[in-house]
Amino acid sequence: MKKILCIVLFVYSFSAKAQISNLAELASGKIQIFSPISEIDNSIYGYLMIVKLEEVDKTNEKFEYILLDKNLNKVANGEFIETKYKGFFSRFLYPEKIGNTILLSRYHSRAMSASAFFITNRSLDIKNNKISDSFYYENNQFVKGDRPQKKINRTLKGLKTIEIPVAADKGFILIENFKQKKNNNLPQFLKFYGVDKKEKWQTPINKLGDRVEYFLNVINKNNIIYTINNITNKNTYTINSIDPATGKVIFNYQIENSSSKMNHSYIVKDLEDRIVIVGKVSPYKKTGYDVKKALGLFRIILDKQGNELSKKYFYWNEASKFLPIKKNGKTKDGYRLYAKSYFVFKNGTISVLTEKRKDTYNILLGGNVKTADFHILNFDEKFSLLNIETIKKDISKWSYSDYLYSQKIKDGNGVVFFYNDYKKDVATKKKNWILGIVTILDGKMNHEQIPMSSKEHFISPYIAKEGYILLREYNKDSDYDEIRLERLNY
Repeated sequence: MKKILCIVLFVYSFSAKAQISNLAELASGKIQIFSPISEIDNSIYGYLMIVKLEEVDKTNEKFEYILLDKNLNKVANGEFIETKYKGFFSRFLYPEKIGNTILLSRYHSRAMSASAFFITNRSLDIKNNKISDSFYYENNQFVKGDRPQKKINRTLKGLKTIEIPVAADKGFILIENFKQKKNNNLPQFLKFYGVDKKEKWQTPINKLGDRVEYFLNVINKNNIIYTINNITNKNTYTINSIDPATGKVIFNYQIENSSSKMNHSYIVKDLEDRIVIVGKVSPYKKTGYDVKKALGLFRIILDKQGNELSKKYFYWNEASKFLPIKKNGKTKDGYRLYAKSYFVFKNGTISVLTEKRKDTYNILLGGNVKTADFHILNFDEKFSLLNIETIKKDISKWSYSDYLYSQKIKDGNGVVFFYNDYKKDVATKKKNWILGIVTILDGKMNHEQIPMSSKEHFISPYIAKEGYILLREYNKDSDYDEIRLERLNY
């Protein structure tokens, strides 16, 4: 049976020369986080590791940070003291890089209530290897220091809450909310702050106080995209584009309203000369997209001013000449195609990675899920289906997906994605974990499967600089981890 949360892998050498670091030599202590650090364009800058050194006293903990570049060279390290808040569980979040500053946020929440939370922050100056004192946001300003324990409960019950900072261009974004008795945490303002923590601009995103839902996406240094669903005003879904330098609204594009025939679930890609919206559709209902009634896929192309250049829908039955599939997205064996990722290339072509999934019910175990093969749907620049390529996998039980992650290669002309599979060996009949590596470049797919399981070792894969993968090796009889960069073959 597949494990849901743990990827069990074994050491494999892609090349004779691997860049290797021993985590025991970098720091001693219990690892709290080991995370890649992305630039604004999503390329990899390096990695941040935070380890807990000791409990200083009942209310303070000592940590060490270690910063590695993309080649695993140590570029900075230091220690800092964090407040331990009584009654709260804490964890460090994914680090955000803004120029030469890394914004490090820590999430504190009640053990039994995910909605009762607050954020504390620090900034790390990479050039000077200096970490700032703790700071937090309250009453429209940043406050230096730790939150007083006695004021936390009152803060959580206050009128305003703040979301987690998100890096964008030369600063970061915060969504400021206001609370109402019936509809909690309604977004009010989109606020942009520089590294100096001074507000540069703000944009209202809920002028009338309607009940709305939102999704924020920082595309690149030139564009902030956020989607608003105004539930009060007839479920109107609007895609909004903002210039992060000025806060100026570039465009608003309504993708859906209560008169629409279909619901849309999608991503937005900002290319050099156009914006591409691609996703999946189902028959319209007020509650939104319904995967069990999925009809197919769609693609919309906008120019940089938000003018619609192209809009096209693709229905599942159009794929029947390549794959036995019904109009509701179900295959002949009862599985349904779930879109896992959309690869939008510079030349206008699109590849959609789908995975076969079946929801079942067992009278003893209750709800269950099975996942099987990947199907990659390749579309030309007019969003017409060219072909479907299949990646065979063993059936996974209790796993919603075997897909891991992807990254662009060759300046956006290609992509490489990774997956894991617990696969039976033909010769030995025993199951072993494998790492699947799939490259799509210039319309051609290359697929490798690498055996990576052992009783003594397991490895977790991490995103790395272009052309590489980072493998973090856990050794059964050792107190340390080893990380290594291995070159990919494409």
